[in-house]
Amino acid sequence: MDVPTKASVKEDASTMPSRRSSWRVRHRQSLFAWAVLTPLLVYYCIFNVIPVILNLVVSFAEWSGFGEIQWVGLRNYIAYFTDPAYLLMLVNTAVFALVILAIQTPLAFLVALLLNQQVLARGLHRSLWYVPTLTSAAVMSQVASLFIDPYGGMLTELTKALGLSPLVWTTDATFMRVFIIVFSIWRGLGNPVVLFLAGLQGIAVELYEAARVDGASGWNVLRYITLPLMRPMIAFVLVTSTIGGFQIFEAVYIISKGGPLNQTNVMLVQIYNDAFANGNFGMASAGATILMLILLGFSILNIRLLQRG
Repeated sequence: MDVPTKASVKEDASTMPSRRSSWRVRHRQSLFAWAVLTPLLVYYCIFNVIPVILNLVVSFAEWSGFGEIQWVGLRNYIAYFTDPAYLLMLVNTAVFALVILAIQTPLAFLVALLLNQQVLARGLHRSLWYVPTLTSAAVMSQVASLFIDPYGGMLTELTKALGLSPLVWTTDATFMRVFIIVFSIWRGLGNPVVLFLAGLQGIAVELYEAARVDGASGWNVLRYITLPLMRPMIAFVLVTSTIGGFQIFEAVYIISKGGPLNQTNVMLVQIYNDAFANGNFGMASAGATILMLILLGFSILNIRLLQRG
């Protein structure tokens, strides 16, 4: 058996730093990536992952935000699907989302088709359509509420000028639903218009020129060229607009506050009221979890549609 000499020991010791340095060189990109990503991952866990986990835990309890937590199991979730007030709120949320989607999407597509034409001041027209989307939702909702204010609102003064008896618009559930839907469509129209316009500009002009040479009508061009090539963008807009429709908050909270008699109440407003008005963080967390699952389902659908092209 060979006995290590002092020279061999010194040689092994001298090769250790070189091995470490070569390991650093081989993994330099990985080390740099982890050095950059670690603060972001810590931030993401603190402000995203941990709150989601805590929200899920609190959804199985009754808690006012202070004091002892009382575990109630699935009672909060059962109440969401059995209590008439919560069922009405779920129906209202779905109705708002679907009606806004059904009107806003084709209207945005039509506006994008018009803005894609060679018209005077086309850039100005495109900017004007997107301006409502850039403004604060809370501010625009506050301005919209002034139109239906029963004390000096524009509609109230207009009915007086026409010699009609003034109406208290905020007590009419049907009118409030229609008003919120129209306001939401107007304010949110800019996003799908921009997306549709980007998709239209991505279609090769040669296809339209070839269709015109063949004598295709405008309807046939739209049907056989534009719509098939716009299918991925249309699917993306449909899914993202549905997600946005389920997240409606400012318009309802500021304009109607969910009234009259909860006829315009929606999920986000109810979650807010449960947490900060009723002091029931358990119900608020259950509602947030249900909404998260709904939006997660639409997000997965969006990813699948984009993968299929």
